[in-house]
Amino acid sequence: MTLNRFPPPPQSFFANLSSRGSEPPLGVNIGGWEFSLVGADSVLGELLADRYDQFSGSGAKEAFRVRLLSVEMNHFVLPDLVPAGAPHPLSLRWEGPILLVQSFGFAGWISIEQRRGEMALARAEFEKAPWCVENYLRVCTAWLAVAEGGALLHAASLAVEGRGYLFVGASGSGKSTLAATSSKGEVLSDDLSLVRRLGGAFRVVGTPFRGTFQGGGPVRGSFPIAGIYRIFKALENRVEPCPRSHAVADLLAAAPFVVDQLTYDGRILSTLQALDFSHPLAYLYFNLKGDFWTVLGH
Repeated sequence: MTLNRFPPPPQSFFANLSSRGSEPPLGVNIGGWEFSLVGADSVLGELLADRYDQFSGSGAKEAFRVRLLSVEMNHFVLPDLVPAGAPHPLSLRWEGPILLVQSFGFAGWISIEQRRGEMALARAEFEKAPWCVENYLRVCTAWLAVAEGGALLHAASLAVEGRGYLFVGASGSGKSTLAATSSKGEVLSDDLSLVRRLGGAFRVVGTPFRGTFQGGGPVRGSFPIAGIYRIFKALENRVEPCPRSHAVADLLAAAPFVVDQLTYDGRILSTLQALDFSHPLAYLYFNLKGDFWTVLGH
């Protein structure tokens, strides 16, 4: 799979663009990080307020400020250039310390150090504006995690008895199935899970990035990690050790927005090594009955 096929425009592209609208800033809390979305129009502002209602921010002055811009373009990546079934075209590149990002419906820049950025939203709705904002926030979150020594992972996450469990897997591996059929626990996400390093320890944290899971309410807060498992569908539940030589590669493959950035930031690899050292990755083979917890000690 080729990543970053559609290089984003330079930061200078955004210099003369105007705000999309004049709605008041919207505060969003993502795993304990405060964001302030500035410059939405009334329609987008209402959609974003509804989307992040359960994860509203406090309006802190130090919030990561994201300015929403308007641009006279229908698409940043033409849909006709991406065949059906091809990987999503979201692409990254660096301009010094500035991270540039682009997809079908938006392009933007991000300064992790300064906690600010801008994103321009195209006029066409091939990629809906709220989803564009979400993807931008996901990229921000992934790199905030890198800076802290954590990771954003393609993983379902559940909390049982006050402890967090991560179930890593690519699309189609069964993350949503595992979450939906689980006989225990609260589901933080069935798709994308945030691991933060807080007080020197790794913790899984609730975010708005819950995937398709519809059961139960959103979960905020953080949980000490009890186990990390790469998942495989099977007829019978069982746990097998992951070869240590494979563990970090498995975790890296599950780290969107940073998986191909090792040459830019060595902290990615060292963090995943530390995560595996603290919570050794294992393989969970699970059936569809939701009783896999029995092989995890519950």
